[in-house]
Amino acid sequence: DGVMYNNEDIIPGAVETIKWLRDQCIPFLFVTNTTRMNTAAIARHMNGLGIRSVPDEIISPPGAAAAYMKQHQFTSYHLLAHQELNIAFKDLEETDDRPNVVIVGDLGDILTFERIDFAFRLLMAGADLLALHKDRFWQTEQGPRMDTGAMVTALEYASGKTATVVGKPERPFFDMAIKTLGLPPNQVVMIGDSIETDIGGAQRAGIEAILVRTGNYQFLSESESGVIPDHMIDSIADLPVLFS
Repeated sequence: DGVMYNNEDIIPGAVETIKWLRDQCIPFLFVTNTTRMNTAAIARHMNGLGIRSVPDEIISPPGAAAAYMKQHQFTSYHLLAHQELNIAFKDLEETDDRPNVVIVGDLGDILTFERIDFAFRLLMAGADLLALHKDRFWQTEQGPRMDTGAMVTALEYASGKTATVVGKPERPFFDMAIKTLGLPPNQVVMIGDSIETDIGGAQRAGIEAILVRTGNYQFLSESESGVIPDHMIDSIADLPVLFS
């Protein structure tokens, strides 16, 4: 969202660019911090917009969270996010009774004080705090809208715990994408609209980064963050020209 499309509006040239990548046999992934949908739903949404995609081409925070939990031998969780994300944790136990971790994602309009307060009490009872991402805001048809980062920060402040963030811009998330592509970092490039989450995160993972002037770009400039992209293009439609 922001690179390929904005909400229900396709970025002009996005469909053609994906076709060009496929025709050139250039491997790629859609790397997103979206936590309102699982990867199957994201793929359906993109296909509905005309962007051909399958779930295996999408890397999102719930998959990274499940991998983190297995790596650290956590077996149970409480999900403060949309229930359809549970599919990523199918080998783990969802519980409200002393879970190992509280997983925080985007709840949108169904977020209530009662739900966030219940998560707070689970943290105070011993659960770890796992944030799918910590983005400040995202672009909607009505303009920028507060994102998951505000809720994570509130829980950190109230509980005194520091969240482990598993989505962009964290290094393990980019490492997962690089490993999935099966390429060395110097043969991978990130294309994103967020100067810190996409560009800064990619550069810290050792890969080049291209900033597009769509989506979140209009709200956060490179001068404010101190991050300097390796390249800048007006939109994803300009990628074939840049590569040539």
